[in-house]
Amino acid sequence: MADEELTKDEIAELQSVLGGAPRPDEKHNVHKFLDEVAKSDDTTKTGFLSIEELGKPINPARTHKRLALISKDILDNPYFTQHFLNEAEITTSTSLSKEAKLITLAVTTTKQIADITKVHKPNKGWFKKKEPEESEGST
Repeated sequence: MADEELTKDEIAELQSVLGGAPRPDEKHNVHKFLDEVAKSDDTTKTGFLSIEELGKPINPARTHKRLALISKDILDNPYFTQHFLNEAEITTSTSLSKEAKLITLAVTTTKQIADITKVHKPNKGWFKKKEPEESEGST
């Protein structure tokens, strides 16, 4: 069995499964992310929408997911299944548009570098944390 070669269909299936995984040589950074956002055809997740523009959905995303499950498992109706999944996606993708949350998270990253080789000395300054004094001789 080790001598068997993969068929073209099996290779295509493996590539489709593994295709979404980042390769070791790929670099992901804020600049690449913002470049992809600028080139994106669908800006639903990356827009800067106010509460009024977003509106309030009639049904929550969880309801749409539940209806999609019922449509799939009980009704065996792929059209309704896909419709309800699309409705849920509208709700969740636009939630990232609220005040450009996704962009804000990508741009406002903080990097902290700590030197773990230094030994941390206890604070001996005036502003150190006070330890409660124990009273002696109390019964």
